[in-house]
Amino acid sequence: MTENPETPAPVQPDASFAPVEPGWANAQPPAGAFPAQNPAPTPAPVAPKSPRLGRVAMIMAICVISVSVLASVLQGLFGTTLRTYSTGSSAGFNLNPDQGGFGIQMLLGSVFGIWALTQGIVAVAQNRGRRNGIVAIVLAGAAPIVSLIVWMALGFAFGHHVQG
Repeated sequence: MTENPETPAPVQPDASFAPVEPGWANAQPPAGAFPAQNPAPTPAPVAPKSPRLGRVAMIMAICVISVSVLASVLQGLFGTTLRTYSTGSSAGFNLNPDQGGFGIQMLLGSVFGIWALTQGIVAVAQNRGRRNGIVAIVLAGAAPIVSLIVWMALGFAFGHHVQG
């Protein structure tokens, strides 16, 4: 075997040869067609939203649950009358609250509770104080349940017992 001392020289590309883009890359749209859309502009930076809405909702919900539980304590201690059923047996009790005070508590608690709940939902949805809005939703939703439990417990324990 004889070795060939000549090694082939690398092939240099022809300088006149340049890659050609396909015809569809530069094609203009036909007449009457929609022009090509430009890429969407980058949106301007958005300023951070104030958490004031969620904070106000949380403060309102704290006030609602506090005043509602306080009113339930007062109503349970002083405004509830326990009466036996008309059957004459002591099978159960009928809770009869003082209607005026209980009605005002229900009306104001409902109005401000729904306000705090709605404002908390809006704060969470719009990311305007999301944490405070979640706390407001939980407190405003729990306020009537906690108030009812407190009123029932104190009404049974300390209510005025009247037969008949």
